[in-house]
Amino acid sequence: MPPSIPLPLIPLLESTAIAFISTIGPAGGPQTTPQWFLWEDGALHFSLVDGRQKLRNLRRDPRLSVVVANPADPTWYVELRGHVDGLVPDPELALERKIALKYTGSHVDVEPPGTARYSATVVVEKITHQLGH
Repeated sequence: MPPSIPLPLIPLLESTAIAFISTIGPAGGPQTTPQWFLWEDGALHFSLVDGRQKLRNLRRDPRLSVVVANPADPTWYVELRGHVDGLVPDPELALERKIALKYTGSHVDVEPPGTARYSATVVVEKITHQLGH
């Protein structure tokens, strides 16, 4: 049974806080990117652009760590460790649109036309967190 998110942290995951997503780079070191995400149906989802390092890393090794901290109080945070459950093509940009609406209220694709996107869902294996001091 996967670990469950402590209830006091759900509003943080539903907020517009930024996720710091760390994957394993080609030389074995961490590669971390601040990124928008969507918390939906009890899972964290994020969008990936074809040709970027994060997508190459996850294709090679699906393990990752995601940290979301409260911008007003960074001692209030959650870390989700686990792996992505596949990299699903998203030709209609469905996930990207949902994420953009969450953060900005609208969607404008800044990538060149025809750029492939993929959706990723985090399968949580371990949770660490802190609820402030």
